[in-house]
Amino acid sequence: MFSVVEHHMSLQGAVVLDLFAGSGQLSWEALSRGAASSTLIDASTEVCRHLRAVAIELGLSQQVTIIRSDVLQYLRHGDLHPANLVVLDPPYHLRCCNAVVHELVRRPHLASDALVVVEHGDQEALLPVDNCAVVWHRERSTTVVDILVHQVSQP
Repeated sequence: MFSVVEHHMSLQGAVVLDLFAGSGQLSWEALSRGAASSTLIDASTEVCRHLRAVAIELGLSQQVTIIRSDVLQYLRHGDLHPANLVVLDPPYHLRCCNAVVHELVRRPHLASDALVVVEHGDQEALLPVDNCAVVWHRERSTTVVDILVHQVSQP
């Protein structure tokens, strides 16, 4: 997946937003490829505790911000720097990808030309979003990955 991301953008100096962070693997990979920072958001206290431990172990604690919060609530009310790359991989049964992408676009969470990588189950279709275009789509078994590019319309 990161080879596709790097086909569309340089990760050098990128600001990453990792939603439903889980293991943090997508952030760790982005940072290893040159991203400047990553904000990881997950609702689980245990997950966030583990993410902090991994960040320290990998020597990345200065490059990451770990936030324990409901993702949608944080997107609606939290303060985030505009991200160049957003990765989201929520539990498939939540079927919340459309709501999350809508909030990303509605609030100033995305830099111009940001990529949004959405992994979701095949039971949830990603709906069209204003100012976003799908640049990559793959299905494998019950997993779907869509990569969108955020294009800010110029007045």
